[in-house]
Amino acid sequence: MNVSFLKKNGINDYKLKSLKSDASFRKYFRIYIKNKKSLLLVNSPKEKENNYGYLKVASIYEKINLSVPKIFDFDNSKGFFLIEDFGSNTYKNSLRNGESEFKLYNLATDVLIYVNNQPKNLGSYLPKYTNKKFIDEALLFLDWYWPAIFKKKVNIKIKNEFIKIWKSLLRNNIKTNKVLVHRDFHIDNLFFLKNRENIKSCGLIDFQDAVIGPSSYDLLSLLEDARRNVNKKIINRMYDKFTKKFSKKEKEIFLNEYKVLAVNRHLKVLGIFTRLFLRDKKKSYLKHIPRLWKLVEYNLESEPLIKLSDWIKKYFPKKIRKKPKV
Repeated sequence: MNVSFLKKNGINDYKLKSLKSDASFRKYFRIYIKNKKSLLLVNSPKEKENNYGYLKVASIYEKINLSVPKIFDFDNSKGFFLIEDFGSNTYKNSLRNGESEFKLYNLATDVLIYVNNQPKNLGSYLPKYTNKKFIDEALLFLDWYWPAIFKKKVNIKIKNEFIKIWKSLLRNNIKTNKVLVHRDFHIDNLFFLKNRENIKSCGLIDFQDAVIGPSSYDLLSLLEDARRNVNKKIINRMYDKFTKKFSKKEKEIFLNEYKVLAVNRHLKVLGIFTRLFLRDKKKSYLKHIPRLWKLVEYNLESEPLIKLSDWIKKYFPKKIRKKPKV
């Protein structure tokens, strides 16, 4: 660890504690400083991580008064960030410690409604969540999960069938307003900051890959979490809250888009979790594979997804919807 980066910021008398890493290449260290609040040192290799994206999106969230870690210093050449320490009250830990599931999900939904009501030009310079990007992400399922199950690469004909179905799904169903999309809005990336009020009590992290995209995406990421089973009553209440002011037609459009993008995300994550297992030796992600398949199956019952449902049944009958093995 480069001590000069800390000394440059007046940090001399300190202790470093390594924190559990996430699914990225970043490494986190809590800095305990004598007679001061702790800070976080983030080692975020510039070759692997979108550091400038993090800076851009942090400034956007700050501009609209949402809680993101304050950035005290950034060294691009070394990939070091010195940032505010939100502590250990992630949503995941808060739920584990008995905090109300309704309270936390209601707060997160309020944040999403607030973001969706911002001016249309908010973050307009960020990348767009294009249909091509959605297809590329769905292809992670074929690139990683398919060969993990069948022990060979998918052939081009089957791959093209898959792409053709997705082109049609996206063209016909992605119709909601384009807004600032966090892109990984789930409980591991949310903090409950008890000392702050209203929506500022929801802290946001891991937003460096935010884009301008469909307004349904962050809601489905929150409610259809790959990592935990969200209470069905909570799902229904938060969904209804988010869509409460929509017209009947808007609700129909939103639901179709939500279902299509939910399957897109879940297939992508099946690919990513398989990659984390095979490439990065992170076996713990495999425990979520059965949940992801259940989420895919649930959403495939929606009418717009009939062709994709048939494709899944043809190539992935239930008996092979399983955890990959080495």
